[in-house]
Amino acid sequence: MSDEVCLDVCRVSPRERHPLIFKTWENLPVGGVLKLINDHDPKPLFYEFKAERAGEFEWTAADRGPEKWSVLIKRIAPDKRAPSLDAGEKAPYWIGNSRAHSVDVREDLRKGEEPFAKIMAASLKVQEGEVLLLRVSFEPFPLYKVLESKGFEHWAKKIGEENWEVYFYKKQV
Repeated sequence: MSDEVCLDVCRVSPRERHPLIFKTWENLPVGGVLKLINDHDPKPLFYEFKAERAGEFEWTAADRGPEKWSVLIKRIAPDKRAPSLDAGEKAPYWIGNSRAHSVDVREDLRKGEEPFAKIMAASLKVQEGEVLLLRVSFEPFPLYKVLESKGFEHWAKKIGEENWEVYFYKKQV
């Protein structure tokens, strides 16, 4: 299966497992499969998927312990939490027509790390007519003024409970 990703979380600390599993699964295309290997029955994870991703996955138990458990979690639909741009919300023309640099600071924030320096370093790489795509767990209102003073305009889209994509376009002068 070409779109199968294997993830063994047996040696991952328990508090980091579910975020890692969801992050890995969310990067799968529709039709992709996450083969999860765990040291216990991942039933709590199943209930979390059922609560947060109903209708987006298929769950198939493969190995049932006692030392190793594995399940196949197939992505059968795109993220239903993401807003549709067809619902009257128009993205600026420059989102699809510009070279994009990307920085994801959600994990930094989960770890309690300050992402400002990382974001600013990424913004310095963006040339006129290019875009910086920031993935963050909240809408970064203070950042708008900072980057506006450096020649950027922005457009934000909430794509989940604690997931935002914010596009910063370096205006051409």
